[in-house]
Amino acid sequence: MNPLHHLAQADLNLLVVLDELIRSRSTTIAARRLGRTQSAVSHALARLRDLFGDPLLVRAGAAMRLTATAEGLAVPLRDVLEQASSLLTRRSGSFDPGGIARTFTLAGSDYSELLLFPALVPLLRREAPGVDLVSRVFGDDVERAIQAREVDLAVVTQFRGLSGIVQEKIGHEEMRVLLRKGHPAARVPLTVEAYAALDHALVSPRGLPGSAVDSALEPLGLTRRIVLRTPHFGVAAHLVRETDLVVTLPRSFAERMAAELRLVTREVPVPLRGFTFWIGYSASFQDDPAHRWLRGRVLEAARAAIARKPA
Repeated sequence: MNPLHHLAQADLNLLVVLDELIRSRSTTIAARRLGRTQSAVSHALARLRDLFGDPLLVRAGAAMRLTATAEGLAVPLRDVLEQASSLLTRRSGSFDPGGIARTFTLAGSDYSELLLFPALVPLLRREAPGVDLVSRVFGDDVERAIQAREVDLAVVTQFRGLSGIVQEKIGHEEMRVLLRKGHPAARVPLTVEAYAALDHALVSPRGLPGSAVDSALEPLGLTRRIVLRTPHFGVAAHLVRETDLVVTLPRSFAERMAAELRLVTREVPVPLRGFTFWIGYSASFQDDPAHRWLRGRVLEAARAAIARKPA
């Protein structure tokens, strides 16, 4: 039998629906992202179940979960669709972002969301209205998620050197101390001893112990009390507004929060190298035209946000 016989008999549009169902695990969300009705997506799911001889998605309480067959299809299916996309956009070397109909999953923290989305989302609405974004937090599991292609692009300060992950530098951020306007420490020069003696919030997106601040204080024989450890930059900033805690954050985020929440920023009184931010993605996406276009826009938006000076 001709090996292409089964392919000729299949509706390849069903694979696009299956890919979105695997990503969203919801016929409602998949229908919205694909620009179809929910009944059309439900009908497509029924045909997919017949095609693969498997339920693919099953009800688990209020949610849907993937069967083992669907989980096994996720990566090879994405390979097939990306190769098809590359093939169709290769003509004359041209690429039209306006023709993309795709959902991209971005991983990071609320820092990267605030850094990127105010500039990125309006740009996508103008240039690629068919692109949808999903933002997810993977914490210390981000490299595995990249390798498994559960995420298209991640923004972090450091990636583990694992195989199959490509990194590109966004830029470098200095750090600032953020505190409320009426804080006693806001009225006097902030010495390193006074800084260490304050009660601190620590933002740790990966949820790991330790920090650059603690490493810098240690050679000076100083330690600080960390009252709260959180993965969320915004939570820490709002807590600072309501308490005498202080938090040390990247400059662009700290200055934005200071303006929006009527807070005060101070130079960190201990030498810190700051942080270099990177994007990371699976090497399998490197030659994907749509992915290459998106990451270029992400880099552009993030670098502009980091370079922006406060008004």
